Amino acid sequence: MLKLYQRETCPYCKPVREKLTELNITYINVNLPKDRTQRKELIELTGVPYIPALVDDDFVLAGRLEFNQHILDYIEEKFRHKQI
Repeated sequence: MLKLYQRETCPYCKPVREKLTELNITYINVNLPKDRTQRKELIELTGVPYIPALVDDDFVLAGRLEFNQHILDYIEEKFRHKQI
């Protein structure tokens, strides 16, 4: 099961949520606080406080400050053929 670490108001998270919805992918949504220092679980998992971050079993795609195309590319590559 995919797990997406994000915030509803994050402009970099929205395209990831939209891509997951477009491809009908089920995922767990983990909403995080705005204050990056309070994102302890995310920091422990990825080493950085940036969102969005995507976890696919043991594979982790850490967020990057203002650039997250790598997450969209991963979703598209892995799941596009699974569309109904």
